[in-house]
Amino acid sequence: MVKKTVKNSKKVDILKTPEGVCLNEKSFGKVHELKKETSIFGVEEYVYVGKLHQGEVTFIGGEALKENYPSKGESNHGYTLEGNAQKIFKAENALVRHSDEEDRDFVYINERSSLRFVGDSHKNYEIHVRIYDNCYGNDNNRWVVIFAK
Repeated sequence: MVKKTVKNSKKVDILKTPEGVCLNEKSFGKVHELKKETSIFGVEEYVYVGKLHQGEVTFIGGEALKENYPSKGESNHGYTLEGNAQKIFKAENALVRHSDEEDRDFVYINERSSLRFVGDSHKNYEIHVRIYDNCYGNDNNRWVVIFAK
């Protein structure tokens, strides 16, 4: 088996906003650019390798980093937490359902929901993020799948 390595993601210069997706450590004030990779799932996948501080995190992108992933406000928006993500992230003010069959958490969010990093802040993690729209072709970034190891 070939082991794939990903270099640490770089911090973002807010004055030169990148295209793509960033991980925003809202509670700590750091924004990290995620590396875009090809996914076996047919969508773009973004990867962060490094340490995080405990507290609220969001995924942002778009012009001037003003888009939030997933978008909030409508029903059936949220996260799927897979692998170690179930242990290192905690959803607040959200409906969380665990699937024993699939061994993943489904997190349904609303306007007051937040996602918090609760893992070990001294440990390096590899976090993979995929963003999905709805099945009707609407470009609404309604669901984010997070896999961590």
